[in-house]
Amino acid sequence: MGKAVKIRALTAPPLPLSEFDPGAYLGELEFYETNAPITDEDRDGLAQFTHFLAFLALQAQSNRWDSSVIPRDSLAHRALESHFGDLEGWPNVPKRGLSYRALAGFLMQHFPPRPPK
Repeated sequence: MGKAVKIRALTAPPLPLSEFDPGAYLGELEFYETNAPITDEDRDGLAQFTHFLAFLALQAQSNRWDSSVIPRDSLAHRALESHFGDLEGWPNVPKRGLSYRALAGFLMQHFPPRPPK
């Protein structure tokens, strides 16, 4: 099993949210690997954060939602793949990156959104 990852610094998404691209935002965050193995809690936390970014984009009716991708060469993509890539139904990732819409749909099956604890 892989190592868990954390986000080094979380910044507010750029405004206006009507132009928010959750894939680009997530792809620009800096992730780092820990010494701890990936747990279900780690997976759920990353999934819930991913759902939250989708919620922001959809709530704001972002014009970037439909085309949003997480770049294939980003730390975010590597983190997502290490946490979820072994689950059934992991989306195929074209060269340009992982579709945010496909990712959100995939995570709905395994880690549905829920209110914060």
